[in-house]
Amino acid sequence: MNKFKKVLAAGIALAMAVSFGACSSSATDEDTTADTAVDASVADTATAKTGYSVISSISDVEETTLTIDSVCVAVLVGENDTVIDIEVDEAQTLPDLEDNDGTVSDDNLRTKDEKLEDYGMKSTSEIGLEWYEQIDAFEQFAIGKTADEISAAVSDDGYATDADLSAGCTINVATIVEATVNAIANSEDIGASADDTLQLDINTEKYYESDETNLQYDSNYAVVTLDADGVITSCVIDASQAKCTMEDGVFTVEEGTFQSKKELGDDYGMKSISGIGKEWYEQAAAVEEYAVGKTSEEVAATALDESGYTTDADLSAGCTIIASSIIATIADAAATA
Repeated sequence: MNKFKKVLAAGIALAMAVSFGACSSSATDEDTTADTAVDASVADTATAKTGYSVISSISDVEETTLTIDSVCVAVLVGENDTVIDIEVDEAQTLPDLEDNDGTVSDDNLRTKDEKLEDYGMKSTSEIGLEWYEQIDAFEQFAIGKTADEISAAVSDDGYATDADLSAGCTINVATIVEATVNAIANSEDIGASADDTLQLDINTEKYYESDETNLQYDSNYAVVTLDADGVITSCVIDASQAKCTMEDGVFTVEEGTFQSKKELGDDYGMKSISGIGKEWYEQAAAVEEYAVGKTSEEVAATALDESGYTTDADLSAGCTIIASSIIATIADAAATA
């Protein structure tokens, strides 16, 4: 989170705490010192909701090339469903079957935010700003606003109509706004406080069992909130699988959106083959619960075997899937504050 966003988020959190404190103060004329202590206590304990949304698609399909996009938005939501903080990122994967059989390099598997200047938008931007800089402007604009207010600032074709937003963001944000609205609607009170730090991390990798009939790229998403000591107070994870079917060396996959593992729910179909009889989203919930109360270093130190399965007794009771990538993504998210 950049410095200006931290100031904005802190201001929203403080305003939320003061508003809550004022509403809950006694009707009698209490001692000023006592009032101050109560207000400080409220500020320390004001809760917030953690939310996220991911929208994934496969597009621009040609015989040997295509585009995989996953837009992810994380939000910290306060009173009246206003945004306290927001993180936006996008994983864009561009496999080419004529280049190393569609294997994308680690450097090119970085998200747009991670690429910074390497993404190369600045030279073609009418306002001379890189993708991450325009997303910073969008995030700053969204802080303090509701889903309706954010949506109202963008035209039906996805471009900013609000003067303040368009001054710093001229890219098409239709999918980003849709994901933001979804994230706010999906937000839940799962342990975060209004003054926590919100972090998002995305990790994409080629599926190890990709073959001549399916080139697959998997993305893991981790949203965490951290207290002042860097301890995770809430955690949400998800994953998506871009299955790019092939035949005779050319792509046959249809263009369109695809659901994440959590969105698939029971349709993901893991329960029937799970050794503990649990679906993916249920095992993900065990990982989320395990991460809360830990630091990045503690999450990264989770006991795993050579195949990536956890050997931690508490975690393995609720999670028997390969967890190495998920654990790494959570640790990375918690380490980037």
